[in-house]
Amino acid sequence: MRKFRLIIIFLPILLGLILLALVKKKQEMMKIEKAGEPYSVEYVKNLVFNSSFELGQGDQPKGWKFEGSGRKVYFYKDVIEKFDGKFSANINSDDSLSRASLFQDITEFPHGNKFILYGAVKTYGADTAFMRIEVYDTLGNLKSFNSTDFLSGANDWQVYTCAVIVGKDARKIKVRCVLIGEGRVWFDDVELVAVNYEGKDYPFWWRYWTKQSAR
Repeated sequence: MRKFRLIIIFLPILLGLILLALVKKKQEMMKIEKAGEPYSVEYVKNLVFNSSFELGQGDQPKGWKFEGSGRKVYFYKDVIEKFDGKFSANINSDDSLSRASLFQDITEFPHGNKFILYGAVKTYGADTAFMRIEVYDTLGNLKSFNSTDFLSGANDWQVYTCAVIVGKDARKIKVRCVLIGEGRVWFDDVELVAVNYEGKDYPFWWRYWTKQSAR
């Protein structure tokens, strides 16, 4: 009987100590996670001009250029299928060997920073579609690049991102919206921003979070 009473007395105390230890351990894990991630991100202005393809005459969005290798590759501004605003950029191809892209060259940007590219993408029957950052030096050599996830088939609107380090010798950044092979792809709200970190220097392949947003 005495042992039973002792168990009743000390059992709540033991459970409380265990709970306290678990809470303390959770707090320590949260501190470790916070120290290991770039939580302090300073956003600056968007470096992509005419991100939503609203400006321009006809099917030529101001600030963007289109190039395609194939006879059955087309580009136009879509007023029906769009993620935001009045238009989206649509690339349409019936050539399985084609490579088409809508691109913009950026020459005014802060050097020695990390850059995030993000934008909304939708596909239908696409072989391969993605967005890409390319960094060139003063001689025109490609120094570094990174791409968003490669999409194929049908995918509803979603925002995708990638990041790259831009060195002090960089002369130009090229932002590309790409379709390889057949299919249709829409791009909208394409933006590029420079960010500053506090703490560790993260490698260029580090993937930023993906905004899971759809319309």
